[in-house]
Amino acid sequence: MKFGLLTLFDHYSEECTEEQYYKNFFDEVSYAGELGFDSIWIGEHHFCRYICPAPQVIAGAIAQRTRKMRIGTAIVLLPHHDPIRLAEDYALVDLISGGRLDLGVGRGFIKSTYDGFNQSMDESRGRFNECLDIIEGSWAQTNFSYSGKFYRANNITILPRPLQKPAPPIFMAAAASAESFVAAGERGHALMLAPFFQSRERLKDNVALYKETLKNSGVPSGQPEIVSGYHSFIDETPAQAERKWADHYMRYLHFVNSLISPNEYTSEDYKAWRRSAEAFQHASWKRMYPDQVMCGDAQQCVDRVSLMQEQYGVTQFWVYMDLGGLPHNDLRASMERFATRVIPQFRG
Repeated sequence: MKFGLLTLFDHYSEECTEEQYYKNFFDEVSYAGELGFDSIWIGEHHFCRYICPAPQVIAGAIAQRTRKMRIGTAIVLLPHHDPIRLAEDYALVDLISGGRLDLGVGRGFIKSTYDGFNQSMDESRGRFNECLDIIEGSWAQTNFSYSGKFYRANNITILPRPLQKPAPPIFMAAAASAESFVAAGERGHALMLAPFFQSRERLKDNVALYKETLKNSGVPSGQPEIVSGYHSFIDETPAQAERKWADHYMRYLHFVNSLISPNEYTSEDYKAWRRSAEAFQHASWKRMYPDQVMCGDAQQCVDRVSLMQEQYGVTQFWVYMDLGGLPHNDLRASMERFATRVIPQFRG
């Protein structure tokens, strides 16, 4: 089992400036490296309080501040980009990081982002598939060409080439839609889960669907890479953890709730997201705790990681602690407890 730290960069201007937020973030990255975390995962969003529209830029900065941690994206929103530029940018990240890139990709689920880019959510899967075709193809081949409905590539050669051979690992996000689990299996890519968007039974069924599809696609046998995690906070006792973190988590949930509405998910491709959006409308601490978050003492965290490992085959586990304006000192203390009291239980 490997362990990572994830952030989606939710920023609250009443707490600190954007500049200070990023200073704190890079301090967090350096501290994670000192504590022995295996990876750092960073998100992409646009036009909102999530303030990282270009994870490739942040990934390059992380590459220069760290030496061992892998650098993952969670996720690159493929439909909103020129795939050739993405292939170039992330090949460069892989090179300058010494081959430490894990490319997490997905479609995204926020309608206002599609509106901001003048795109229809009905086109999201088609754009995603073509974009990923071009990234995979241009990393695998020189003089690569492609013709699709949305994108074209005419005899291109990506330079510099990615350092990892045959290519950096690709993790496909699958949250609420069974089709996304099937798509990841068909392409033979690793899987990225968001377990708090569905019941554990549905998640178990979808992961089994992914593994069965992977097997039927002729992918070499072996344990597939599956990364997952939770919004997390660790303290000396469950009561202390709840007291320090619950308000920050609920602040974060209210922010996320402001970005989504069940009425926006009219596309057949997003019907599963309609159920998730409806659930978010009624989210409360009582509804989310303890199953949909990981908040408590070290033993509770060990139990949750073990559950994800045993029931869903998770091979990498991330914790998302930096949310809702959590004070920097509390964040560092939670990171330290996780690194010294939870991670060692799964080493060796």
